[in-house]
Amino acid sequence: MNLREVTRRLRKMRMCELAQSRTCDPAFAKEYLGNAEALLHAIRIIEQQGDKHRRKDNKND
Repeated sequence: MNLREVTRRLRKMRMCELAQSRTCDPAFAKEYLGNAEALLHAIRIIEQQGDKHRRKDNKND
């Protein structure tokens, strides 16, 4: 699975968590919102750090 697929799945999971927070009991809504926020942070980290393994480090130039 490549990183694009991972971020797509995480975004879908985040949208599901946000939808659950709107439809569930208010006592559980805070937990769903927290999960959605954590997924957002994970997505951002993957997008920022994900392509670093492809870069070549040419120190011998």
